[in-house]
Parts: sequence; structure tokens; C-alpha cells
Amino acid sequence: MTCFKWTVRSTAILLATSALIGCATAPAAQSSAEKEIPPEQQAYEARVAEMVKQDPLFALLTAEIASQRGDIYSAMLAYTEAAKQQNNPELAKRAVELGLGEGQLELALTAAKVWAELAPEDKQASRSIMLLQLGTNKVDEALPALRAYLAEVQKVENSNPGLGGVSPEKVALDMLTRIPDKTKAYQTGLELFGNAPDDLNIQTLLAQLANSSELHAQAVGHMENVLRISPQERFYVLTAQFMEKRDGSTDAAMKLIDAQAQLNPDWFGARLYLARNHTQLGQWEQARQRFAEMLALQPNNIPLYSSQGFVLTQLKDYKGAETHFRTYLNKTPAADRQNEVLIHATLSDMAVERKDFVSALKWLDSTPNAADNIDVQLKKSALFDKQGNAQAAKRVLNQYKAKNEDESVRLALAKSQLAESRKAPAEAATELEQALSTFPDQPDLLYERAMVAERQDDLPRVEQYLRRLIAVNPDNPHGYNALGYTWAENNIRLNEAMELIKKAVELAPNDPFILDSLGWVHYRLGEIDSAEAALKKAYGLRQDEEIGLHLLEVLIRSGKKEEARQLGNKLSVSYPNSQALKKLVQQLEEI
Repeated sequence: MTCFKWTVRSTAILLATSALIGCATAPAAQSSAEKEIPPEQQAYEARVAEMVKQDPLFALLTAEIASQRGDIYSAMLAYTEAAKQQNNPELAKRAVELGLGEGQLELALTAAKVWAELAPEDKQASRSIMLLQLGTNKVDEALPALRAYLAEVQKVENSNPGLGGVSPEKVALDMLTRIPDKTKAYQTGLELFGNAPDDLNIQTLLAQLANSSELHAQAVGHMENVLRISPQERFYVLTAQFMEKRDGSTDAAMKLIDAQAQLNPDWFGARLYLARNHTQLGQWEQARQRFAEMLALQPNNIPLYSSQGFVLTQLKDYKGAETHFRTYLNKTPAADRQNEVLIHATLSDMAVERKDFVSALKWLDSTPNAADNIDVQLKKSALFDKQGNAQAAKRVLNQYKAKNEDESVRLALAKSQLAESRKAPAEAATELEQALSTFPDQPDLLYERAMVAERQDDLPRVEQYLRRLIAVNPDNPHGYNALGYTWAENNIRLNEAMELIKKAVELAPNDPFILDSLGWVHYRLGEIDSAEAALKKAYGLRQDEEIGLHLLEVLIRSGKKEEARQLGNKLSVSYPNSQALKKLVQQLEEI
């Protein structure tokens, strides 16, 4: 059976298109050195050419339908062949447009060459060839045309300084960033413009090309030349961004910008750069200072009030945070507000901190589309539960209608956790099982159902649900860890527990809780040295209470009293009300 059955009947168009799509396979991307076309591709292109020759109108209709159905390769071949046979550059242009839209740059380049041959005076055609050569790494082929184009731009600029709209360097940056081989792009920039250290435009161009080529030291070097010529704020910030990539840290970059910010109290962009970095680093006091400085410079820059509000929240300056949030909400039209739901949630949380539950509830209820927002409703339910009003908390959850699987799962988990908080594990299990009847392989539901069973000492069901979790999600370490830890905690099936936890460690070698499980099963097996090593690594990664208690018990068992005493003192500061800790400390004192 052949791929095409030619006929002049228009009713055969869709059938031919289906055959076209069923048989065509776009060629894999080739480098400029890979010139040879596979025989099967040659044969296919010959069939398309024959189709166009026998019935051009039919072929073009088929090509257009093929393009609409996603077979861009066949459509481009047909348009390009029709352009050659009919001497019609518009058809080749159509092929180029299709190729550009779908990223078929090699085919688009072929079509663009046909377009230029048929319309040699059309500058758009020749420019398309140049751009496509750059986009397919055929830089040497594109270079003559690129030089000529840049000379034209320079000529316009010389004739009307400042009125041409763009400089040759800006045009070159746009062109060269299209080259996939970024190192070649930087080298081409040097070839085109040289490396004149006192030319601002050239140095800026080379810095950007070097940065995109991941030649960050060179990028910073070019920017240092720029700063010597023109020490402007925007150039300092750009230099700092390149320094971050060069150094792998923000230390030197922030030191540079901080010094300039002190010298230039009106530099807003420098302060914005610093504020963003302080925020990302969790340096909240420094971030607060920078946002305060920016607000002093631009008091009508209303989004800054929202940013400062979140910073003040981190510093627990709730009064200041609320003032800034209210300013932002009052001065920003509803349609333009960003993070409004998060702001309301944060204001609600701050009210809870003050034990002002009425205000907390008002902030949630005044959130836009609150009744239809699951996050708001979950917080509202949790707020009622925190006040001891379990019935109201449950009513909120029951009234909400989930819109998709994700919301259904989150709702079921919330209902289960609410039931558990009321010491109703059977109800919690029922909520989860109802959800599992609809989503039987949902990992979060399976995991939580197993944990409810574990709290009920129902070990057969623990195994049932965790085995199912492992089956449906074999690359997730938590199923293996949970089942292995369950056996270790109950001091049963320890060899099996070790195999499960080793699998979890293999999948997540630096997870502190999984390493804690590994240490604990070693301890249960009497392998004290291995237990101590695993638990010390886990505790080094996360100073968690349970990990600390496990390590303390192992240190006591191994007779390392002084080390155990130091750890016990540290844990007592962090967890003064821990009954399990008090028992271990008592054991230590009795040794």
C-alpha cells in the first residue's frame, strides 16, 4: 500500500490528508555537517513533488489541511515544491511561516532559499535566510549577509544620529542570540566588532553574549570596562548579576551594590536588587531597611507596600505589616491587586497570633471568591478547629464542593485530620476510604490511610495500604520508609524492614527522616555503631526532636555518657516539655 492515492476528486482531499499524516515523519535535526538525506526521506519528498506536479490545486489544499492537523513537514514540502513549479514566491513564504511557527528551521531555510530565488529583490526573503542560518548554527554562511545588514544599520545611524531607533550593536545582539551555539555567538561578536575597551556599546554587547555563553568571568570583565566608561546604576546592577553567576554566590555582588547605594542615595534600582537578594537569603532586617529606603524614594510605588508587608511579617512586626498591607489594598484597584488571597491569609494568620479569631475569620471571608477557594475554606475550617468548634470546622468542609481530583484529595485529607484531632480514628479512616473508592491509587490518600491504621495499631492494614502505595509509586521513597519504620518501631520483621529502608535510602540518600529510620532499624538489630553513624548524619541534616531522641538513646546504649549528656542538654533547651526526653535523661543519670 502506498502513502498517496492521487485523484482529482475534491472529496478525496481528507482521505489523502489522512494518508499524508499517517506516512510522513519529519526528519531528525541535522548539524550543518550532515548533508546526506536518508533514502526513505528522498523517496517521500519525490512523492510530494509528484503530487504537486499532477494536481497543484489539490496538493495545496491537502497541504493546508495537513498543516492544520499538525503535519507541518508534509505541508512545507508541498508548499515549497509548488512554489518552484508555479514560480510563486508567496507559496515559499507560506512554507517559511509554517516552519518558523513549529520550529522546523532546517525546512524553513530550504523554503526561504526558494523564496529568495523567486523574488531576488525581496529583502525580507534574504533576511529570513540570514536569520535561519544563524538559528541553525550555519554562522559562517550567514556572516556576509549579517555584515552587510549591520553596515546598512550603521549607515542609517550615521545619517540620522539617534533617530534610527537602533544601533548596530543592538541589532547584532538580537541576531547573535539566535545562534544555538552560544560560544560561537560570543566569538562571532568579537569577530564582528573587535574588543575596543573604550566603546560602551561594544563592551555591553560582548558582556551579554559572554554571559549567555556562560563565560561569566569574561562578562564581568566587559562590564568593568563599561563601568569605567559610564558608571550608571543600571550597569552596576547588570555587573552584579553577572558576578553572581561567576562566583556562584551573591557576596561580592551585593558588596559592590551596597557600596554604590551608600554613595548614591537616590539609586532605586540598586536598592531593589539588594532587597530581592536579602529576601531570597532570608535576611529580613536588611530587606526591611531596603524597602523602607525605596518607599522613601517612591512613596507612590504602591506594590512596595505589599512587599514590605511580607517582610515585616517575617520579622513578626504584625502591626507594621498590617499597616502596609492595608495601604496596598486601599490604594490598589481590585483588578490590579497581586497576591490578594495570600495577603488576606497572612492578615488572618496574624490575627490568630493575637488570639483575635473574629478578625481572622473576617479576613478569610473577605477574600475575593472566598467560598470557591479551597485554600481559604481549609484555613477557615482549621480556624474553627483551633477555637474548639469542631462542628463548625466540619460544616465548612462538608459544604465545599471539590472541582477536581486534587481538591477532592485535599478535602478528604482535611476531613480525616479533623476527625483525628477529635480522637475519632474510625471516622478518619472512613473519610479516606470513601475518597479511595473514587481514587484508589492516589498516593497521598494511600499514605495517610496507612498512617491512620498505624495509629490504630492495625498493622495488617498498614501493610496493605503501604504495599499498594509502593506498587503504584515505586520511585517514591516514603512508602518503603514508612513500612520499614513501622516494622522497626514494633521490633518485628527487622530484616524485611532493613531491605525496605535501604531501598528508601537508595531513592533519597540525604533525607534525614529516612536516615533516621535506617539508624533505628540498625539499633533494633543490635548494630549500634551503624545506628550511631546513620543517626548522627540524620541529626546533622535536621535537628528534629525524634531524630535527636533516637540518637540520644543509641549514645546511652553505647555507653558514651558525656556525649549523650551534651545532646540531652541541647534537646532539653529545645523541647523542655518532652516526656520521652525526660525519661531518657533519667536513664542517663542512673547510669
